[in-house]
Amino acid sequence: MEVIRAGAQWKEEILRFADRIFGEDVQPGGFAELIPDVYGPEAPCDGNHLLVLEEGKIRALLLTEPISFVSGGEILKGIGVGTVSVAEDARGRGFMQLLLKTVREWMKEEGYAFAVLAGQRQRYAYWGYEPMETRINMQLEPGNGKHGLKRACTDAEAISFTELEEGGEEEGLAYELFTRLSLHTLRKRENFVRHLKAGRCIPLVIRKNGSFAGYLCDSVRDGEHKITELELADMTLYPAVLLAYWEQRAPEGFSVGLSLYRTEEFSFLEKICGRYELRTGYQYYMEDLQAVLAFFLRAKQRLTGLLDGKWAFRTEGRLYCCSVKDGNVCVTVEAGEAAEQWKDGKEWERGELVRFLFGPSSAVLSSYGAPAGWFPLPLYLPDADAV
Repeated sequence: MEVIRAGAQWKEEILRFADRIFGEDVQPGGFAELIPDVYGPEAPCDGNHLLVLEEGKIRALLLTEPISFVSGGEILKGIGVGTVSVAEDARGRGFMQLLLKTVREWMKEEGYAFAVLAGQRQRYAYWGYEPMETRINMQLEPGNGKHGLKRACTDAEAISFTELEEGGEEEGLAYELFTRLSLHTLRKRENFVRHLKAGRCIPLVIRKNGSFAGYLCDSVRDGEHKITELELADMTLYPAVLLAYWEQRAPEGFSVGLSLYRTEEFSFLEKICGRYELRTGYQYYMEDLQAVLAFFLRAKQRLTGLLDGKWAFRTEGRLYCCSVKDGNVCVTVEAGEAAEQWKDGKEWERGELVRFLFGPSSAVLSSYGAPAGWFPLPLYLPDADAV
């Protein structure tokens, strides 16, 4: 038995193995259609999989795909873990534990601050993955369109949608809109459209009177429509775009996925939607909590501003001290005697801590002395970036 990082020559075998293990869950089209940016015909699939081999055959594998957040010129490096697969006759032999252990060791060597995955919570909790993020799902039913959207906006006739094509001028315009966001993931210009097709989403150009106005991602699962990403050059068009989307593509209703900091969109939708839910999202392992905490505190300062203040906490024998002064964010970490002697606040279990910092629990539980409005932090992975 050996663990290798697979080169491009393994691509077809990786796809056959993963498609067989996941079966109907990834059909039709298998992983090549589900994540075309990673497994499609033009994707090299080179060096981004860990394999467990026995006698030259794949017995288990997982994908490690770089995922980074960008804000204010800063880049926070992480990885997405996906396509977690073990052969049926090899389960219970510890192969997946071996691969996840290898991922953590590799992250530390390469300087990755976090890893993110989707899956059953308890299965990955042993390896430090916790459900985080604060996600909002806004649901609009047919009556909300007729009595809400139509009353809020009567000027949708000028809005039209066509599928966003790869390699065209409009792909570049959509990419520019995305990268203007003050917090976003790191994507490539040359495969932007293909990236948006993850999860079989349909990327659409939004036009007003025939001219480019923005783009959106239309996800259709079991006949239900969801807008997973929507960016406009002029946000005053938002009501008109939603009305046109309802009339032209989703007359039976649809939902809109938002991050907590998309306050303009939330403010509009909250007035007309049938219901909405606040929930956690993907599961994260924080290899470098100091770096992640500092990055997202600074990102929130840019997005909404932070009150000046200080907050300290201890976890796993380390004392973290956070401060904001005149817009400047500082996060320091101490261990040893200084951490042991600190008695001024809560001793956190790490999982509870990161859920408080990045998830909706901070809106429910006591603030534990944290300055008002600091938490939850704006950690949010768009569905197009998940693997």
